[in-house]
Amino acid sequence: MSSNWATPTQISQYAEDEAENIHVSWQEVDSFSSLKFNDGRHVKTIRDLLHIARDPKHDILEKTYFLKLTGYNFTEVPNSLSGIQARIKMNRGGRITDDTIQLLLNDTPIGDNQANLDVSPIKIYGSDNNLWGGALSLSNVLDPTFGITLRFKSHPKFPHKTTPLIDTVELRIY
Repeated sequence: MSSNWATPTQISQYAEDEAENIHVSWQEVDSFSSLKFNDGRHVKTIRDLLHIARDPKHDILEKTYFLKLTGYNFTEVPNSLSGIQARIKMNRGGRITDDTIQLLLNDTPIGDNQANLDVSPIKIYGSDNNLWGGALSLSNVLDPTFGITLRFKSHPKFPHKTTPLIDTVELRIY
């Protein structure tokens, strides 16, 4: 048995440690306005995700700020936890790849980073028997601080400055 696909109720965007000392000034409240809940279910960017580069003049592998998505309201929850899946639908401009696709609990990344170089517009991470290398319980995934953190970058073989546009980030538990 699995839950239905669930969407987040809380979304924020944040920079890596020390980023503000290296790159342009940035306000979390401003960047949050670049995301919206479309039709009450889907999360959609309404403008490009912001990029950060450690050396803006020379970094051809620009990365986005991290997105933190939490507060998933799962329905039809199984009796025990055996796996977690994430489904991300987005416009990758043909050359935007993953940097970080990792579960979160209490603002702490847990388990394995599922990032890969595939640039498909719809990607599914995890499976019905994959807990992403994390020691998770059913109560952990039902906690409102549980979620996923995402970060994207230009493809290492095809550098560019195109930015990703996200349509949905959904989670399902088994």
